[in-house]
Amino acid sequence: MGARSPRKNLDQSRAICRYVCEKHGEKGNRYLYGRNPLEKASIDEWVEAEGQSFNPPSSTLVFQLAFTPRMKIKQDEAAIKQSKEKLAKVLDVYDKRLAETRFLAGDHFSLADLSHLPNAHYLLASPDAAPLCTSSPNVARWWNDISSRHSWKKPVVHLSPAETHGNLLAARKKPCPNTD
Repeated sequence: MGARSPRKNLDQSRAICRYVCEKHGEKGNRYLYGRNPLEKASIDEWVEAEGQSFNPPSSTLVFQLAFTPRMKIKQDEAAIKQSKEKLAKVLDVYDKRLAETRFLAGDHFSLADLSHLPNAHYLLASPDAAPLCTSSPNVARWWNDISSRHSWKKPVVHLSPAETHGNLLAARKKPCPNTD
């Protein structure tokens, strides 16, 4: 279900986030979507990088490492390996960027950072994927910065026990039936 305006329904999550930032920015972080056109353009670049470069391999890893064990589906080891390799390349670019700025789009937390939190949360909870995010010093610092925000910690408290680090580790160790 998307966001509604009088003339249009929005269905794409990143567009919905931009819309909410513009329409309701005064009710939260006023600068989540930038303070001027140049900041907004930079945020847009990094939101697109998340959607086109970070999301594809991270979503595959989240599904394969966090959900297939609980669904009793055999994990696709080739997809895991390929996604780790792709994500490592993306995070190398991020690490270089984060050596120059505190956050992806500059020195202020923004929608560019926020859009990475859901998948990164699951990646960091997985012993198989966490090293991708923790081995690069700037990515690790950035993750600690964005994931320690009260506005993120508050909803994460409500995750089910199956979505916690210990349960993801236990699920990964359980053998899954071969469904080939």
